[in-house]
Amino acid sequence: MTLVNPPSLVLNGVEFDFDAGLLHGEHGEDVPLRPQSLAVLKHLVANANRVVTKEELLDTVWPGIAVTENSLSQCISEIRKAIGDEKQSLLKTVARRGYRFVPETEAPGIPHDSYPQIYGTASSDPREIKARRGLMFVVAVLAIAAAVAVFIWRPTFETEVPTSLSIAVLPFANLSEAEAQAYLANGFADDLTTELARVPGLFVVSRNAARAYRNSGLPQAKIAKELGVRYLLEGSVRRLGDEVRINAHLVDASTVGQIWAERFEGPFTDVFKLQDQVIGQIIAALQLKLIPGKANLAVSGDTDDPEAYQAFRRAIEARRKDTPSGTVEASGYLRQALALDADFGAAAAELAWLHWDADEVRRQALGISWTEIDDELYGSLAIAAGNPSPGYYQLISELLVREHRSDEAVAALQKAIALDPSDSWTYEGLSQALNFNGRPAEGRAFLEAALRVDPGWTEWRHYQAGLAAFGQGRYEEAVAQLKQVDVRSPNPWTKFYGLHVLVAALAHLDRLPEAASALGQLRRVLSDMQEGQPNLLIAQQFFVYKRPQDIARLLDGLRKAGVSELPAGMEPESAKRMNGVDIGNLIIGHELTGRQILPNVSAYHAVVAADGSVTRTVGEEVVTGQMWVQGDSLCSAYPRKLTGCGAVFRNLSGISGATKEYILLSRFKRYEFSVTK
Repeated sequence: MTLVNPPSLVLNGVEFDFDAGLLHGEHGEDVPLRPQSLAVLKHLVANANRVVTKEELLDTVWPGIAVTENSLSQCISEIRKAIGDEKQSLLKTVARRGYRFVPETEAPGIPHDSYPQIYGTASSDPREIKARRGLMFVVAVLAIAAAVAVFIWRPTFETEVPTSLSIAVLPFANLSEAEAQAYLANGFADDLTTELARVPGLFVVSRNAARAYRNSGLPQAKIAKELGVRYLLEGSVRRLGDEVRINAHLVDASTVGQIWAERFEGPFTDVFKLQDQVIGQIIAALQLKLIPGKANLAVSGDTDDPEAYQAFRRAIEARRKDTPSGTVEASGYLRQALALDADFGAAAAELAWLHWDADEVRRQALGISWTEIDDELYGSLAIAAGNPSPGYYQLISELLVREHRSDEAVAALQKAIALDPSDSWTYEGLSQALNFNGRPAEGRAFLEAALRVDPGWTEWRHYQAGLAAFGQGRYEEAVAQLKQVDVRSPNPWTKFYGLHVLVAALAHLDRLPEAASALGQLRRVLSDMQEGQPNLLIAQQFFVYKRPQDIARLLDGLRKAGVSELPAGMEPESAKRMNGVDIGNLIIGHELTGRQILPNVSAYHAVVAADGSVTRTVGEEVVTGQMWVQGDSLCSAYPRKLTGCGAVFRNLSGISGATKEYILLSRFKRYEFSVTK
């Protein structure tokens, strides 16, 4: 039956409006809940008093998309919080099976056994549920599924732990006499994770997720269930002089039984051979086929020099200290590794990352200028490109995105996944690249992949989820995610990005007082970062959307919230700002001649082709890149530089035929020019 005006249901004083799919508090205020959580609540209400399995909920709410059980658990938690059901009196967990909704208040005139008719989802037959899905929705999700199916796997939680071929390599214990040898045990576990992740048919949890269980003391079955895997590999490494002893054992957590254990011994110079032996025996125990060759050194960034490997592992340990002194120590070890093996791509990529991550304190500790930081970054990347590792592709994609080349960034990260499918950073990077590429639904799917290999929400992941929701116009969901970003966090960039999107989303929802409060927080963050006050040029510099409608969505929201167009006090006198159409007609396909007058005076010349490709000369510097009109701004992207946008003005005091008829104003620079051809 179809109800024209479906009734509402009151849950602990919170009204659930069936028709609108909204929650209202006691005083009529909206109670925010993400669309996925609302969909879960709808399905549970529609199937009141019946145990709804987790698998059914996953298939119904995320059809055709591989997401983790963690996503469902988060929805359940959000629902309980929204309706004040922390004691689980309405929404009950049925151990190992799913959830059951037990309403205390019936909808007027609708008995419990009629709730399913409201949505037409009462059938427990999965074939009927799937048959009723809309064709257009299926077509939409197929594109996402095709993109991620190779990389994402979701277990079925019918038992305490999955029965699928899935494994976590737990941190290996360091049994060496010297604590300084811990890098070897840590490195061994990390490398085993990477190598096992390349085995077809085997799902491997990321090293970051497994590392959290070091000395946890938890039962093996609990660790396996929390990580979503069936098998656990544990062990120890001991180095005595030039000899290495490795103990390893494989546990089937579904039975809590040890299915394989072995000791491996040999000289340190045979460390790679020992790794191969461990992996080979694990594969035999799991009855899988290993990809031929240890790691295909030509494409994975590895080394076959034990001493270079040792220096690299020491550098990784030093980097994990996350201190200026650790940065200096890591730099020394990485240079040592490259001196031993000039083709060690992973070491070169890590050295590039070290310079990319440098802040002012670390720059001073390294004792080099910002120009030298930049040179070291790109010099290391050039070396890493000859023998690329996942870390190389991760960093190069960051640079490609900021240069407005998100298509290439996506392709680079897909190569990283092929090399190491267990690295959650790659999935997070791909989520960001897809968001800026105009594919937010796919971006969210890859964020779910990151959560699968490395469970747990971080502030950056909340930002990425919010960005994906914002890109799809789901502003309520975006706000719910972005409000999880702690403005007291010491990490400025997550706050910087997250608050920009939060301000815009709140403005689009006409929640202007909240938008004003978030804008105040953004002002404080920018002040702490010494970036000035919020303005639309800042937003265009860092939110490098490929599609015009995506950047317009952000800018319109920021503008509605009261964000200024230009930096305070920068608008030139006796000048009239030009619109996007006039800018395009004036500049694209023409030659510009003039001078840069801020921050210093230099000759300026630009030749812009009809397709926007540009060769620009400022003083002695000549660069080639791309120029385009974005809204009412002129934007450009050049190698090794952030994308930049600026406003173009007609100089009312300029003289026709001179070189200052027009003014181009960006965040930090100002040009006067005329069109000379």
